[in-house]
Amino acid sequence: MTTPSSAAGNAVDPHRSAGPPIVGDLATFPSYAELSRTLIEPGGIATLSTLTDSGHPYTSIAPYSAFTAGAPLVCVSSFAEHTRNLQGDPRASVLIEAPSAPGIDPLSLARVTAIGSFMPVDPTEDEIEAHLDLHPFARHYVEFPDFSWWRLGVATLRYVGGFGVMGWATGRSYANAVADPVLPHAGPMIEHLDADHAEACVSIVQQLAGVRDAVRAPVSSIDRYGMTFDAYRSDGSHLATARVAFAEPLKAPDSVRAASVALVRRATAAQSS
Repeated sequence: MTTPSSAAGNAVDPHRSAGPPIVGDLATFPSYAELSRTLIEPGGIATLSTLTDSGHPYTSIAPYSAFTAGAPLVCVSSFAEHTRNLQGDPRASVLIEAPSAPGIDPLSLARVTAIGSFMPVDPTEDEIEAHLDLHPFARHYVEFPDFSWWRLGVATLRYVGGFGVMGWATGRSYANAVADPVLPHAGPMIEHLDADHAEACVSIVQQLAGVRDAVRAPVSSIDRYGMTFDAYRSDGSHLATARVAFAEPLKAPDSVRAASVALVRRATAAQSS
């Protein structure tokens, strides 16, 4: 696995060195390929950048679904500028962002830019139906003669998970990655843990991540491999980002409760020993 601190590279070292440390089970952070696959695979709306005849980037939007190996799949009209650009030069990129919400800094949200080349493709009926289930309005135009299907052959990706959490992934690692089954459903779980089990979270961070001075430890993320906490001192200052791994990777969101209880038991046993 790749940790945000190590994979971010020299470009963000000043950010990390100026902030709190990342401690705990650092090797269990999801890889950037996994995080990218998790963000892209559900499908949605992508910001599409193609190249004009003059070599300038042209930006538009395109509904997409996930094709074979997670490749973004689009259905575009030959009358659209981005399609004409792809016919002249297939090199392109797509930007896919996590949903935003009022009051949330958009720069703190996850996003990924996938870079590669688009190629015409003939999807199967099942793949077309999966796309139309996601974008039902496309049924009005998908059979028009000027529309055709294109897939992005991903060469490389740049994942950004927030301030100081960023790194590159290869197209091969992305194609072989599996989307995280827990991460997209973590929001309500995080709210529940922070609201009803705040003391247990502090105990986990103190005993299992070694952040003994933590007095508050809200959960910042949950994925198949473990939980990440923001540990705070008694004066309210941010002490550390603490990572604690589950005993084994989870296969479904409904496994989080039992895995969380197991962490609490481990923390209690460590405190008693």
